[in-house]
Amino acid sequence: MRMVVGSAVVALVTAACVDRGAQVAIESEARDSAGVRIVENARPLDGSRLGWRIDSVPTLSIGALEGDEPYLLHRVFAALKLSDGRIVVANRGSQELRVFDASGTHQVTWGGQGEGPGEFNSLLHVTRWQGDSLIAWHSQQDRLSVFDGNGNFGRTLRLGDPGNRVEEASPSGLILSSRSIGEGLGAADTDGLVRRERRYEVADAAGRLVASLGLNPDADLHVSASGDVYTFSTIPFTRSTRTAKWGESFVLAPTHNYEIRAYGPGGALSMIVRRDHTLVAPTTAYQDADIERRVALRSPEEQAERRRELTERFAELPMPETFPAFAAIMADALGHLWVQEYDLPGERRASPLWTVFDPEGRVLGFVETPPALRIYEIGEDYILGRATDDLGVEYVQVWPLERQSG
Repeated sequence: MRMVVGSAVVALVTAACVDRGAQVAIESEARDSAGVRIVENARPLDGSRLGWRIDSVPTLSIGALEGDEPYLLHRVFAALKLSDGRIVVANRGSQELRVFDASGTHQVTWGGQGEGPGEFNSLLHVTRWQGDSLIAWHSQQDRLSVFDGNGNFGRTLRLGDPGNRVEEASPSGLILSSRSIGEGLGAADTDGLVRRERRYEVADAAGRLVASLGLNPDADLHVSASGDVYTFSTIPFTRSTRTAKWGESFVLAPTHNYEIRAYGPGGALSMIVRRDHTLVAPTTAYQDADIERRVALRSPEEQAERRRELTERFAELPMPETFPAFAAIMADALGHLWVQEYDLPGERRASPLWTVFDPEGRVLGFVETPPALRIYEIGEDYILGRATDDLGVEYVQVWPLERQSG
């Protein structure tokens, strides 16, 4: 293990995870540089798992194929659990916040389609806000509505520029937003590749600018022309920037490499977390595997034509130099950061695999989560997310989480 000497403060840490029952040491090195904590972590061993347990079945599942309207979920985009155990579900299909008690019984519905106070047009997300209140963003993400814990509408907040996209909102009343830079045709290179960036900013509860976090990569696009018609396509395996709220900090994490940056409430960079990772290039074999995955989603009579279409499309599109370093990022109620592994084409895992870091940025180990569960919230002893069955029926589920020591 390398030790840094000089004016930096050095901390050498060993975390423990469970390798199918055996103890495995994971090396982490932390140092301070100009007030920024930098943590370098080794990758957990393949096959190792942190000694945390998620039950094999959920303890609560809200949703139905048939029945009363509140249980017929459609385009669920977010869900959270309130302090009294109630679960708020953002049902975008009806532009509503549907509230269920701890047993899964529908209690009340807030919002609904419309432009009036407390109504939504294009509901996108809901999260905790100051005190016991909630905040939801909607109408192409430039409008935010604030409700108290009983669903009473308080006020509407707008961010200054209609082009801003809300990314995160913290219980302390801060809002992380972003705006795309370089989307026009003039930004395309000779191969039609449009390299975009997003400008990230922090605003207070009144929508006033607090800090600018600078530019970070956005998903690259490809533009092609047919006469006067221009078509923009997202580059396969494109890399972008993931965001999260982590305690009192906002996280920006471009997926070009395995580096996570945390910014304090005032916008200052406070911590950089890295983990060993080998970047992989999207070779022809990986591209072929991804084509076959997409083809398999079609009916047998459509597969040959779909394979031809995708093969031609992949041949004309530029590819990124490497796959993303990770897939998703989120923090739990106890201040741990969860980073989901990116599954390479043809190597998809049965269950999503996450690297868990402690609040100080030290790696703890790998954790698997339930297959096909879109996770919205990780509490102290539960995971809350959305699952979809073979018929396309959506369910909001609670899965018990037991945090065993190593």
